[in-house]
Amino acid sequence: MSKAECASCLELVGGHPSSFLLRMVMKQGFAGIETTFRCLKMRISNLCKLPVILIALLLSTPEAVSPAEPVDRDLDAALEGLQKKYSQVRDLKMEFIQSYKSPRRAAKTETGTLVLKRPGMMRWEYKTPIEKIFVSNGKTVFFYLPQEKQVQKTKVKESRDPRIPFLFLLGKGNLKRDFSKVEWASDEKPFFQGNRVILAYPKKGIDEFARILMEFSPQTFQLQRVTVFDVDGTTSEFVFTNIQQDLGTVPGIFDFKAPPGTEVIESGEAQ
Repeated sequence: MSKAECASCLELVGGHPSSFLLRMVMKQGFAGIETTFRCLKMRISNLCKLPVILIALLLSTPEAVSPAEPVDRDLDAALEGLQKKYSQVRDLKMEFIQSYKSPRRAAKTETGTLVLKRPGMMRWEYKTPIEKIFVSNGKTVFFYLPQEKQVQKTKVKESRDPRIPFLFLLGKGNLKRDFSKVEWASDEKPFFQGNRVILAYPKKGIDEFARILMEFSPQTFQLQRVTVFDVDGTTSEFVFTNIQQDLGTVPGIFDFKAPPGTEVIESGEAQ
């Protein structure tokens, strides 16, 4: 077979075999078909020596590529700033105003002082309207009601208290890993002028909070307001002022010892 004839065999790759063989019969008669097949056998043998991936690329049909979702670099920078800020915090002390709203109970507002310390320790001292203490050593939560001489004891991992998400402030959480979606709360007006507000939606199975609102300063990444939305419609809003960082807080204030005569209710009994 001549070079021209052999080259024409390559038409099989892009054309239909039946039309190619018809042209060969018209040019050379039926005897040319045998020569043609020998050429094709040689060409296919050589083709098979190519890397498999290259063959796949040559023979595959390009698939439609779905456009990537636009990246909000401003949001990514904010999340990285918040994560970096609180991964370096050793302890925090601040005053808070807590506003509680529920479809089943009357709304109420409480004030007090919050102290946080690594790893996972926190102490909420309520001053108004009544005194009470919510303290955790990182493993166990104690909720003490002095007027009732009663303390409720619960393991941190079993607690659904709205104060538990504040462990994020101690670097125990990750905004990108622990939440299925984080977005700007564009319809939410910040409590403090100039602040930014985001909404974070926890992954299923982590807890029973529907979403968490976080307001922070874009300059310092200091959280100044947190609102926890429960799945039952209850909301707990915390506004923070007079925030102080890395004061060298001693761990002893997170160890709770029930005063004599205090009733202790273990987890499962406290309802």
